[in-house]
Amino acid sequence: MFNKQEILETLKTSEDKLFVSKVLDQAVMSLKYHEERFTSFLDPYQQNLLIQKLKNINGLDIHCWGGYEEAERKIISIFPDYMSPAEICYPISILEAAGSNFNKLSHRDFLGAVLALGIKREKIGDILINDTLSYIFTVSDISQYILMNLNKVANSNVVLKEVDIQKVAIPQKKYKEIHGTVATLRLDSVLSVALGESRSKVLPYIHSEKVNVNWELSNSPSQVLREGDVISVRGHGRMLLDTVGGITRKGRINITIKRFI
Repeated sequence: MFNKQEILETLKTSEDKLFVSKVLDQAVMSLKYHEERFTSFLDPYQQNLLIQKLKNINGLDIHCWGGYEEAERKIISIFPDYMSPAEICYPISILEAAGSNFNKLSHRDFLGAVLALGIKREKIGDILINDTLSYIFTVSDISQYILMNLNKVANSNVVLKEVDIQKVAIPQKKYKEIHGTVATLRLDSVLSVALGESRSKVLPYIHSEKVNVNWELSNSPSQVLREGDVISVRGHGRMLLDTVGGITRKGRINITIKRFI
């Protein structure tokens, strides 16, 4: 059996320690009763954190799945290492929402409508939006509750039904491409280009803990970013530092940012 306290001591924040502690309790139960256990839906930061802490536990194996191959939010299954991931049946349901004017609705509109039902964020996986059909990935034990109670998103009426993944048309992510230059790849500089605001105006977002980098809270304007980093700003959406290019004649760095719509 693994030493839970030793694993927790490697973590920096109390939030991470509490989160990992609960999952380690599930790992203990999995090994004790020789059965699979599941987390709730996790963002990529949480997934990576757990994979690091669980992957070397003797006798234990883990696997991630979010309902489809490219899913961002995923559930981690924890199971004895003599079991195969192919044996795991994930408790994920897919709800199809039919309606009109979906092109005017955002991910935030759908998520807000679901959370307004009293459902916790970790119970909801990805939300995919098309022009006339959208899909909500959820843990199976609350799917019927959502089916019975969600009938409107923003000002649009919706009709829900449960579907298999084969019925889901995975939409392409829509984004606006932004080109600019920065003196350095500091967070505040890149964010200034992404939002089209001065550095002095983006600093309050960082200092008020509204900014995440790769799904982890960042309150340091001087944090140096790398190509491929994902930045999210509460109230302003998500953006990807897609390309770090060459140096201009004035010694500045060319960057390309994808700001998701």
